[in-house]
Amino acid sequence: MNHAVRLGSLEQLGQSAPKANIHANFERWKALGNGKTAVVTGANAGLGFFATLGLAAAGAHVILACRNQSRAEKAMTAIRARVPEASLEFMQFDADSLLSAMALAAELRGRHLDVLVTNAGMIRTPATREGGLLGYERTMTTNVIGHARLIGELAEKFREDSLRLITLGSMSTLLMRTDPSNLRLEHDYTPYRAYVQSKAVLQSLGIGLDHRLRQLQWPARSVTVHPGYSISGLTPTIEGINEPDFAQRLKGRLQGSFAQGKHEGSVAIVEAALTQGLERCAPGVFFGPQLTSKGRISLARPAKVTRSKVLQDAAWELFVQANEGLDPFAL
Repeated sequence: MNHAVRLGSLEQLGQSAPKANIHANFERWKALGNGKTAVVTGANAGLGFFATLGLAAAGAHVILACRNQSRAEKAMTAIRARVPEASLEFMQFDADSLLSAMALAAELRGRHLDVLVTNAGMIRTPATREGGLLGYERTMTTNVIGHARLIGELAEKFREDSLRLITLGSMSTLLMRTDPSNLRLEHDYTPYRAYVQSKAVLQSLGIGLDHRLRQLQWPARSVTVHPGYSISGLTPTIEGINEPDFAQRLKGRLQGSFAQGKHEGSVAIVEAALTQGLERCAPGVFFGPQLTSKGRISLARPAKVTRSKVLQDAAWELFVQANEGLDPFAL
């Protein structure tokens, strides 16, 4: 690729800049999803809900891969109230479970798949360390390991199709140091550190996979995004989906100069899934708000540690462990 785009405005990809929120971009994304199938994990609330709304408005058939069917059905009802022609489907997925990841992959293996958004995760992390899978703590299990197994089980899709994997990183990776030698957090556990390190590993995994796909010359892309500082208190009220109380609304007003709603943070997810001109981007492409915590979506620079060989090697080791020692993307 000549003059591969790495940083800056999406106008470098031949696109205008996206508008501030999901609803304002319906016209921009119109028909870009026609004929496409997207899977969004954790689609029943938060960023996942609004990403699903945007993809459905673009014409994609969206599979809501959620743990709770009742909540997924409420989300589908809310989406159809806003996009009557939305094509939606529920599939069971619990990011805490390798068996659930394997079961979802088995359902998807015979389906055409264009977009996979690995959004499900834990924000409210345990106050004290709770054991998870493979010797890691529970936050790493939920935010990374279940998705790692799902990706591994669907590896053939990456070889066969122009699939886009959208992995959710976090601006928190810029705010706290990640220790690649202590990813299990067997010491120095804090709830915030658990969240940051899980997001750093997921972000590093997504970036590293995009490089591997280029080296393998497979048609798929792994696009990593971060949604800025997106909070419920600045997000529109939607019954059963987002119902912030007075304290959350007050917090939103106080933080409005550097925060945004989830209907705004999710623009990065849909833009990464649908934007044209992605072939112009260098491997390791990363979408995020121009001002880090908020702002129009651009090609951003991920935290240095998530680009480092030491964390990418550690993240890939975890990926292989999640897939029982198998590396379906071996070089």
